[in-house]
Amino acid sequence: MLDPLIDWIKAMWRGFIALFRLRLPKPEDGGPERMRGVRATGRIFWRGGLLIFIVLFLIWNISFFWNVLWTRGDTLTYPQDVLRANAMVATEETATVDGSPSDTRTCDRSQIVDMQIYLLDLMVNQNEWVPSMPQYKVGILGLVEWEATPFFDNKAAFQTGVLIALRRTAVELVDVLGRERGTSGADEDLDTARGRLQSDEQIWWFNPFDERRPFGPVQPSSRLFAGAIPLYQDYNDRLEACDALFDARADNLIQFLDRVARDIGSSVDQLSRRSTGRQYDADLDIFVPGEGNDRGWFDFRADNLFMEASGQMFAYHGLLQAAREDFADVVQSRNLGGVWDRMEQHIAEAAALSPLVISNGREDGVLMPDHLSIMSENILRARTNMSEIRGILER
Repeated sequence: MLDPLIDWIKAMWRGFIALFRLRLPKPEDGGPERMRGVRATGRIFWRGGLLIFIVLFLIWNISFFWNVLWTRGDTLTYPQDVLRANAMVATEETATVDGSPSDTRTCDRSQIVDMQIYLLDLMVNQNEWVPSMPQYKVGILGLVEWEATPFFDNKAAFQTGVLIALRRTAVELVDVLGRERGTSGADEDLDTARGRLQSDEQIWWFNPFDERRPFGPVQPSSRLFAGAIPLYQDYNDRLEACDALFDARADNLIQFLDRVARDIGSSVDQLSRRSTGRQYDADLDIFVPGEGNDRGWFDFRADNLFMEASGQMFAYHGLLQAAREDFADVVQSRNLGGVWDRMEQHIAEAAALSPLVISNGREDGVLMPDHLSIMSENILRARTNMSEIRGILER
């Protein structure tokens, strides 16, 4: 009774073997004449499927390499494409600080917001958002993540650094600059834009290996970030029509620079820790191993920290020039031009660092220098200038 079923299963198994092994069965199992069609079909399906897989695999990786090899539009002259030549035009309405009417609130467009729009467009529209690309998340055949190698991870780190600066500025726009003395309600457009920028930068359409997210499709990070652009545009349109607030007072400038200084100070701390291969122990009166290393070119994670700091300074290179325009009355009345120029100089010098191979060697190294220390030194100089500006504004 079961013999026909058993014979059918055997025949299906022989056909399966013939399909994928691409060889004829033994003569006692049917001979070549009976299985010739199966052999030809198996050859077509196997080779055709293999060819399709190879083509898709090549397209998958070529698109990844094309998007990560360089950042389009990362020239340091970009602020001049965004900023207008003339300073913001102030209205007759004034906001006093400590009894002085010298600080003016304006109804013109905010240059900081315009710079946010430009940087977002540059990162997610003009460039592919690498941190959420599945090829980047999978790594090398799913075995080694790209961050643990010296290859194809610099752009992702750079974009993450830009995002850090955009997130900090978004918070300050909602909590300080976009409301009156912190007593008025938060602007809805600015608040929604901040929420979008706080989204995880690694979200893709599907995230099956991430326990924090469901298996169903979600909006990728690039879509979420791009959705902040029209919100900022609407805010600036309303601001230009005097239907929104931008409080350009000296104390708000102090708070904004304080938050930026803390932000870049955190980056300096990470760079310094990683570059400290040895440190002096005063109790033992000897040098002992530090938290970092001096492996030079062979520290495969040093480039991640360097490029993240580079992206951060690239963004602040434009955002702080925009802040100078938004707070033009404060900068002019408090004679901040000279120290602000020095701050912009040091930020630009940090953002311009672009070694062919990023090295985390000794500070006195010749063949393998310490690029992390060079980056942190430039950032610290800019941070010192921010402290100078604060001191002038508090007099």
